[in-house]
Amino acid sequence: MTAIDGLWPGESMISLLSSTFGLYGEPPGAFAVQAGRGCQSVLGSGDLVGDEPRLLIDFTEGRPLLSVRGEQVGERRKNTVRLWGQEYHIHRSRFRQKLHFAVTVGERTVLRAREHSNPKATVRTLRTDSDPALDPVVTLALLLLTARPDKMGFLNELFRN
Repeated sequence: MTAIDGLWPGESMISLLSSTFGLYGEPPGAFAVQAGRGCQSVLGSGDLVGDEPRLLIDFTEGRPLLSVRGEQVGERRKNTVRLWGQEYHIHRSRFRQKLHFAVTVGERTVLRAREHSNPKATVRTLRTDSDPALDPVVTLALLLLTARPDKMGFLNELFRN
């Protein structure tokens, strides 16, 4: 695995029911599971489904809210995500069917993602480049906030024209 501009390559698979993020050649560093309608529980690599989530993303409030044990730790407003006191800016390419975006902290890029699957597929595959210092739970949260699994269909491949 080689770094490009100080960012390490990885991959993320995102669906309505579950999602993962990991660097190439390593097991997933974080995963998420659906936690009720419009909610995703983000867990770390050592956690098990059913464990207390490290982060809960609630898409049902009009703007995504981020919480831990019922206490709000962040939110997304337009293209700005505030999470655990850090501010991330999402720069998404317009006029593309497939996701293509970068996330910056100040002037420094900490995450880039490009979708390599059919945008209407049940599972979206994203190729990523991320700062190795960025927590995998935060990385997956940023990916989920942009990919919006709550708006994805279930079994699209069966019903596509």
